[in-house]
Amino acid sequence: MNTIKLQQRGLLTLPKKLRDSLGLEEGQVLRVKTDSGKIILEPQMSSVDEILAADIKQGLEDIKKGKFITFSSIKEMHQKIDEYGN
Repeated sequence: MNTIKLQQRGLLTLPKKLRDSLGLEEGQVLRVKTDSGKIILEPQMSSVDEILAADIKQGLEDIKKGKFITFSSIKEMHQKIDEYGN
């Protein structure tokens, strides 16, 4: 188990190996919770990231179900999108 030391003004440094294994990057926001005397840090996604993740998930599900269009030009793409919307 890794240990870290609480520094001046409450700063903590997470070991690089841990940051890398969790995909954490400098400037990323972490949610802090406590549970039965334990401190829990969770990466927090912005609302835009959450919406994007949900849209990507839905898009992949649609592709698996065969719900997609094909096109060979931008003009054809716009035509098919217009037809789809009507």
